[in-house]
Amino acid sequence: MAYLSNGRIMLGSDATLFLFTNILLLGGLAFYFLIILPRLTFADVILERGNPHLVVSQIWLWVWSIFISMGCLIFLWISATIDPGILPSVPSPTKPPLPADNIPLGGPLGYRYCSTCNIFRPPRSKHCNSCNVCVSKFDHHCPWVGNCIGERNHAYFFWFLLFVSALTVTVAISCARLFMLVYLDVAADYEASGSLTNTTSHVPLSLATFQEEASHLEHTVGRNLGKAILSTPTVVLMGLFCMMCSWSLISLVLFHVMIISVSQTTNERVRGVYRYRRHVNAADRGCCANWTKAICGTQSVSLLPDFHQDIDVYNLADSEC
Repeated sequence: MAYLSNGRIMLGSDATLFLFTNILLLGGLAFYFLIILPRLTFADVILERGNPHLVVSQIWLWVWSIFISMGCLIFLWISATIDPGILPSVPSPTKPPLPADNIPLGGPLGYRYCSTCNIFRPPRSKHCNSCNVCVSKFDHHCPWVGNCIGERNHAYFFWFLLFVSALTVTVAISCARLFMLVYLDVAADYEASGSLTNTTSHVPLSLATFQEEASHLEHTVGRNLGKAILSTPTVVLMGLFCMMCSWSLISLVLFHVMIISVSQTTNERVRGVYRYRRHVNAADRGCCANWTKAICGTQSVSLLPDFHQDIDVYNLADSEC
């Protein structure tokens, strides 16, 4: 774990990858807002001689892009810096006593002893090998966020997935729209130059003439397409990259929609804890109730101490023994 600002900000074990995520995201946003959107606005509004519908659509596109970009950055940082639900370890040479409640010991839905943290971790929790801590209601460890996703930050992580998916789809559509306008502009210039043969004549064409005209038209389309790609190579690459990212991100969003609807975690789903009804999921209260609890439920209190204050580790260990 990494701590910034005298312990007020906590980062997970993959803080370097989290920094790379920020660089990738901020770099992409800078390219989008400084190059793609201005060129798209110029092509849509200026070249179309101030079409009012296009002006309004471009205004909404700027507002929407700023909104999802801010949401993406905000929820990324919340997911990365918030305590995911870490269960503090007990620095003691003796094994802690068994829990006093009626929850059984062992099994996928019982208490399990963690020899690393020296605690009996509650059901649905897991020891993360990357962060080397036990996390309550452990979902998974996300290297892009650089932190574990657990009980206290899963809702924020889901919002981050929604916003970043919307952002990649918006950028991909904007790049496709800009490329289409560039292609139409290239085709119009080529046609105006008189290089395009007249294929709209109503004079009957022989088979040889028809094949020649079709070949010429195919060559013209390929030429215009290649010229449009060479005119906007970075836009094409950005659009293709965002299309691939949006495909995987939307799939991940749909997966989390599914597990939230049935009140499960990624860890439980992968392990097949409730498969074939071998165990009853007591947390499943129905789809609507599960979503209300996941998105609007009260956040549990962090069990970690206030790290920006001076802590006497030895007295803390003696008090927990």
